[in-house]
Amino acid sequence: MLVNVETALHRFCARILGWSSDRADAVEHAVRSIDLAVERSAALVLLGDTDLVPIAYALHRRTLGAAPFVVCDVRRADIDATVRSATNYTSGVAGFTAAQGGTLCLSYSRRPRDFSAVVALARNLSTTVQLMICGTARFDTHPFLVLPAPIRVPSLVTRKTELSRIVDEFVIDALKELGGSKEHFTAADRTWVLEHSPRTLGEIEKATRRIVALRMEGNVPRAADKLGMAPVSLARWFRRRKLPLRLEES
Repeated sequence: MLVNVETALHRFCARILGWSSDRADAVEHAVRSIDLAVERSAALVLLGDTDLVPIAYALHRRTLGAAPFVVCDVRRADIDATVRSATNYTSGVAGFTAAQGGTLCLSYSRRPRDFSAVVALARNLSTTVQLMICGTARFDTHPFLVLPAPIRVPSLVTRKTELSRIVDEFVIDALKELGGSKEHFTAADRTWVLEHSPRTLGEIEKATRRIVALRMEGNVPRAADKLGMAPVSLARWFRRRKLPLRLEES
């Protein structure tokens, strides 16, 4: 990988795994596993008792950029990508085909019936698909776990002292992506995010993007347009989280 990409990947791995000195080795191992997976098209395994798909998507963006990111979740219908969710297939082979040049992400506990066919496709040396498999923290007996080593994502419950920094890191991403500046995220906004979206990294990322868009645009309809979503959906999301009315209408 290019140096700047490698540095950004290292920073993101520290964000999802922890900045404390006792997590340094875990971060280094994660970066090496991602490098190995990308260079050899090997399956990358993410383990943890949290929503791992947003993390898989974030890693995909940082390694493969705008290439296809496809999810295979048998609980959902076959759908095209929207601003809120990735393209989904219930067939693993169909998902693998759609993910050419990109990533196919699936949960091992909800693997498709044709999972063995997906494995065979993934092991083809000429494949251009990066396979990411998500499993629980207790998922530790499978050939995919041998090489590269799995990335074990800790629960945010164990990282309470780092939550503010996690929020700030996602804010930096949101401001860069949406074209905002520092005044578009205040200390009060940080407090609001910490009070309403601290359970998973994906929820924190979503909350920071949405509050930054609202601050930039001044009202829900324009913020929704900037985010590429329906105003009613964004307004409902804020109301469920009791966003102060002064912010919603500002």
